[in-house]
Amino acid sequence: MGLCFSSSSSTPHSSSLNRPQQYSGKSSPSTRSASTDTKNVGFSATTSSAGKSCGSINSSQGSLPLPLPSPDGQILERPNLKVFSFGDLKSATKSFKSDTLLGEGGFGRVYKGWLDEKTLSPAKAGSGMVVAIKKLNPESTQGFQEWQSEVNFLGRLSHPNLVKLLGYCWDDDELLLVYEFLPKGSLENHLFRRNPNIEPLSWNTRLKIAIGAARGLAFLHASEKQVIYRDFKASNILLDLNFNAKISDFGLAKLGPSGGQSHVTTRVMGTYGYAAPEYIATGHLYVKSDVYGFGVVLLEILTGMRALDTKRPTGQQNLVEWTKPLLSSKKKLKTIMDAKIVGQYSPKAAFQAAQLTVKCLEHDPKQRPSMKEVLEGMEAIEAIHEKSKESKTRNSYQSPRQRVVRV
Repeated sequence: MGLCFSSSSSTPHSSSLNRPQQYSGKSSPSTRSASTDTKNVGFSATTSSAGKSCGSINSSQGSLPLPLPSPDGQILERPNLKVFSFGDLKSATKSFKSDTLLGEGGFGRVYKGWLDEKTLSPAKAGSGMVVAIKKLNPESTQGFQEWQSEVNFLGRLSHPNLVKLLGYCWDDDELLLVYEFLPKGSLENHLFRRNPNIEPLSWNTRLKIAIGAARGLAFLHASEKQVIYRDFKASNILLDLNFNAKISDFGLAKLGPSGGQSHVTTRVMGTYGYAAPEYIATGHLYVKSDVYGFGVVLLEILTGMRALDTKRPTGQQNLVEWTKPLLSSKKKLKTIMDAKIVGQYSPKAAFQAAQLTVKCLEHDPKQRPSMKEVLEGMEAIEAIHEKSKESKTRNSYQSPRQRVVRV
């Protein structure tokens, strides 16, 4: 019993990038466009009275290897997912009532649902475990292949900094995915939404989120056959109650190059402002194309500004093009740091973060650091901040006699 996906043929280079939308409502629509071509995807399935099983799924780009690249994460031999019936998920969301709607995007809608914590069967609203249920819009232009990719990758990848996929539903034309619910929403919400009920993220919390996201990407890149995430952006970084970062939405993920190749060639998909220049120009996707995306998000974290914003003055609308020349000057860096965190960071820590951002944004992918090196750099910046805090604490506890007063 199982689902089997055959390899899809290579796709010629063509562009399908969309600009991020400026959005002020409660939901956060997806801003990317994806291929609608499913004719190259081979699919076969067997069913039983229990429905369609996910006992054996292979990636459409090949199979994931099994070594454990991180002590905190693992790659499962086969997906360990619950198969839900459409009726179960309808019941869990109060028949997909509008008051359970969490967000809407190109894939479809995301609803809040309730399941029994032990059995994962539907529970009464307000009881049991809260989950997020993504329901594919049948008219979606980016549906089946992305649904398949999510199951292929998140069904087998387990790491504290990747969102957890609990199960799926494939019932006639209905395609749904069931995830853990992350109550703090996305990094994008906290950085850019002017919601008076949301406190601005502190410098400490921003570092924590960046380090968590870096750990997630480093895990993906560390396996023998690396996973290229391909759509790293603030809206895809979700936060739990303690602001631990979890990378979500693996619809565009792809296995990295093999056989000594440096890159894979694929149709360009992603989001303007975050996609690496070599990928946009040639369709060549490197593992370090993800590092560029991380650099853009790190720049957003430092400045509190969006990667692209047409409301900014001419010459400042593309954040990377505008601010990259300013990052190497301590004096100029001050002018672009987010005003909401002034006084919370040491100049040394901020400057090191800016230098790491510059390295991630190198035009040549070979010149960019690996995500392992980026993670080490982020942890070193956090250590600077901790030392600075300890020093201030020591000084504040000095007795008046210990202080030197010059008159």
